[in-house]
Amino acid sequence: MLPIRLEKLRCDFGSTVAVDSVDLNIPAGSLYFMLGPSGCGKTTLLRMIAGFQEPTSGKIFFGDRDVTHTPPEKRNAGMVFQSYALWPHLSVFDNVAFGLQVRGVSASEQSKRVGAALEMVRMEHLAQRKPNQLSGGQQQRVALARAIVFKPEVLLLDEPLSNLDAKLRLEMRGEIKRICSEIHMTTVYVTHDQKEALSLADNLVVLRDGRIEQMGAPKQVYQQPNNSFVAEFMGET
Repeated sequence: MLPIRLEKLRCDFGSTVAVDSVDLNIPAGSLYFMLGPSGCGKTTLLRMIAGFQEPTSGKIFFGDRDVTHTPPEKRNAGMVFQSYALWPHLSVFDNVAFGLQVRGVSASEQSKRVGAALEMVRMEHLAQRKPNQLSGGQQQRVALARAIVFKPEVLLLDEPLSNLDAKLRLEMRGEIKRICSEIHMTTVYVTHDQKEALSLADNLVVLRDGRIEQMGAPKQVYQQPNNSFVAEFMGET
C-alpha cells in the first residue's frame, strides 16, 4: 500500500485553469473520494494521477516515488473508466487477462490471477461470456477485475457507477466497499454523487473551480462544512 501526495498540482487548458495549485495527501490503503459538481477539476486531477494528463506544474508522488512525468503504463495504477472500456470481441476472461498478456505474464499465472480476480468480483461463472451478454453491473465487475488483476499499487475509479440505474448503484456501492477492504489498496474514487461519498469514503475532498473547498472524514465534512458552498453541495443528498 502506498500513500499518494500531490504538491501544488496545476493544470491549464489554454486560459482555463482546470486544477489550481492543489496540495493533497491520500493515506495508504484508504478509499479516498474526490467530490464536486461538473467542471470542478476532479476528473482532471484523476487523469493527472493516472498519467493521462500532463500537469502544467506541481508534483505527484506514489509513496516516495516522483511519478509526475512517468507514463501511465509505468505507474502501476489500475483504472476503471466511466464507460468500463471492455473489449467487445473478447470474453470476460480475456478482457481481464489482457493487461497480464501485455506484461508478459505466463499463461498458467494468467489463469490463476484471472480466476482469483473474477472470484473476488463474483464473476467466475461468467468467464466465457462476451460483454454484450452482461448487465451493466456485471460489466462494472469485469472492469474492476481487470483493474486489480495485475496487483497495482493504486486503484483509480472515474465515476464508476454513473451509468447504472438506482438499484444497481446501491448494490455496487456495497460491492466496491467490500472489494476495496479485501484488496487493501490505496483507492481514489471520483464522483459527483454525495450519497456515494458519504456511504463509502474513508476520507474525501470537496472541489470547486479547481480548488479544494474542504477535506476530511465524510461525517465531519457533512456536519461541519467550511462554507456555504460545501454546506449546500453536501446537503443535496
